[in-house]
Amino acid sequence: MNTLPLPKPIQLTEKCEDWAGQLTVDDDNRLVRNIALSGTISRNGYTYSEQSLQDAVALYADKPVFLDHAADKTRPHERSTKDLVGSIVSPRYIDGRIRGDIRVLETDSGHTFLKLVNSKSPGVGMSHVVLAQRSADGSTVLKIEDVISVDAVINPATTNTFHESEQTTDPEIARLREHLQNISQQRDALLQERDNLRRSISTLQNEQILQRMLRESKLPSETVTESFLTQLRKAETEVEKLSLINDRYALIESHAQHPPIYSHPRLHTETSTDTLFINTIRTR
Repeated sequence: MNTLPLPKPIQLTEKCEDWAGQLTVDDDNRLVRNIALSGTISRNGYTYSEQSLQDAVALYADKPVFLDHAADKTRPHERSTKDLVGSIVSPRYIDGRIRGDIRVLETDSGHTFLKLVNSKSPGVGMSHVVLAQRSADGSTVLKIEDVISVDAVINPATTNTFHESEQTTDPEIARLREHLQNISQQRDALLQERDNLRRSISTLQNEQILQRMLRESKLPSETVTESFLTQLRKAETEVEKLSLINDRYALIESHAQHPPIYSHPRLHTETSTDTLFINTIRTR
């Protein structure tokens, strides 16, 4: 069955919920350990498939961590070194989440990040920027194709709304989803029409084969009754059809060689084809 093409990959910026629930800080080695980088559930209805997260673990290795998002969200790769906090090390998939450690640099942004983490300031969070492939209906992230950065932000973007590179608004999303649903319904109708057409073609081809076999058998037309035709049409293979035809031919020949002795009934103008067949056998 044909399937709808998947939408093109898009850029998603999303806050990771409960990112700091299990973190620890190793000040001596400038490591912030066990930070949650991504999970499966999004508040706006998007879901990251488990496979997409497992496959994306390696993409997080050595990815940069910055303070705040890029000034121009449509150009997320263009970042200033003064905003660089550090990088992700030892990413791993644990209990439905990607976790990792952040190796913090001795930069102003690095010092600021450590102070924010240690102070547990409200409104601070982690938000990743990824290039992702979604399902045809847009509800599931099937694959993370690239991790652009992980950013420490104030009042981070919640998953109530994904900020996409196309800057798609909520009404536009609703319109696109409705359009996609209409296309899906049209596809289903076309597939049903195709299946009906295939059945019709198959029925016609089988009937042509049957009529050819009857012509080649040279059975008298009056012996090809409606009930006999029904039997032939129900036969699934040509071998089964041919066997039925041969049986009927043998029956006719047998009666021709050894005709029974009894009176010939007067035929009726509305005599059925089955009656005609019986009378044909009697008189041969």
